[in-house]
Amino acid sequence: MPDPFEIRRRTSLYVLLAVACFAVAAGYAWLAYDRGEPLLWLFTGVFVVLGVIHLLGLRDSRTPLFVADDHGVRLRGREGWVGLLWSEMGEIRVERRIGLRFDPRVKVVSRDGTKFYTSPLGLATNVSPGEAEVQLARRRSAAAY
Repeated sequence: MPDPFEIRRRTSLYVLLAVACFAVAAGYAWLAYDRGEPLLWLFTGVFVVLGVIHLLGLRDSRTPLFVADDHGVRLRGREGWVGLLWSEMGEIRVERRIGLRFDPRVKVVSRDGTKFYTSPLGLATNVSPGEAEVQLARRRSAAAY
């Protein structure tokens, strides 16, 4: 039995963005202190808040966003975890990036077509769309009995 295929957050990106935000905040704090400009303290606060938000993204980075194995898939939705057996799925596909607005995603559609679930791919995750296509095709075909 192969290991489950998992999509996880790219923690190094969150750390890099948090450090960058804190560095910019420190720069603005230095300028605000040196020049005595109250408006620069506002920018300092904004970048500190952005850095904290990125650090909060690390809080649950050990939990996968999507898992596919021999039985089916599990993914995190807005309401919590959703699990579907391979036999309960109508379709599962990887949607590529569309322009600059829509990031790549794994889209799972229920057998009756009334519900669909998505999980992100791309820069913020550890899996590329091409790798996701290969891994999902391998597991879906293995589960077709």
